[in-house]
Amino acid sequence: MHFTGHDWHSHPYPLLIHVISGSVDVHLRGHRFEPTRLSLGSESSLWLGSGIDHSVTTKSDSIMLGPRLSPATEPPEGFLHIRRSDTIRETALLILASSPSCEAERRPFRETLDAELSTFAVDDFSIPEPQHRAVRAIMDDHMSLLVPLTAVAARHSMSRRHVERIVRDDLGMSFVQWRTRRRLNLALRRIRAGSTVGSAARSVGYRGSDGLIRAISRLTHLTRHDLSGDLAGAVRDSRRR
Repeated sequence: MHFTGHDWHSHPYPLLIHVISGSVDVHLRGHRFEPTRLSLGSESSLWLGSGIDHSVTTKSDSIMLGPRLSPATEPPEGFLHIRRSDTIRETALLILASSPSCEAERRPFRETLDAELSTFAVDDFSIPEPQHRAVRAIMDDHMSLLVPLTAVAARHSMSRRHVERIVRDDLGMSFVQWRTRRRLNLALRRIRAGSTVGSAARSVGYRGSDGLIRAISRLTHLTRHDLSGDLAGAVRDSRRR
C-alpha cells in the first residue's frame, strides 16, 4: 500500500513502515515510552507494535509502504527505528513492483520481513521474565533505566531496600545487574538497527560510548581492542562461543 499520511491512530497488529524515497515524520505515544518523534529517511524503516498510537506525515514526493506483519512479530519495546536493512529494502521494492493482491501473494513477503525483524529482537544477555507484579511494573517503566535506584523506588512507592529484595527474589539478580543487562541489550539492538554507538549509549542512560563499552567489557571480558570495530558483532560472536 502507498501511504500519504495519517492522523493519530493505531492498529490491532504489528506493521512495518518503510520509506522507499523521500522522508516521513512519525509521532508515537505509548505507556512504555515518552512521546517520540522520528524522522525516517529514504530506505529506513519503523517496526511498529500493535496498539501503538502514531501519526504519519510524508514530505512531498515521498513514497512509503506499510506492510502488515504476523501477529507474533512484535518489537520488544513497542517500536524500533531501523536505519538500514538490505533485506527490508529489497523486499519493499519487490512488494512495490509486484503489488500483491491476495493473501497467498502477500505471505512470502510477510514471512521474509518476519524473519529479518526477528534478528533485531534477540537479546545478547539473558534476563529472566519477571513474575512479581511490582517487579514487572518496575521493569516496564522506561525511567528505571535512566534514574537512580532511589528515584525508581520512589516512583513505585517503595523503599530502595524493598525494591532490591523483590527484584533479587524474583529474577535471581540484583537491580543493578538487571539494569546493566537491559541497557546493553537495548543499546546493542539499536546499534544493529543503525544507531551510532554514542547515540545508542545515551538512549539507555550512559553518558556516551565510553560508558557503554566499559559495561560491555566488564560483562563479556572483551577488551576495548576487541570492541573497537564492529561492537555489536563482537558481542554477538562472544556469546556464541
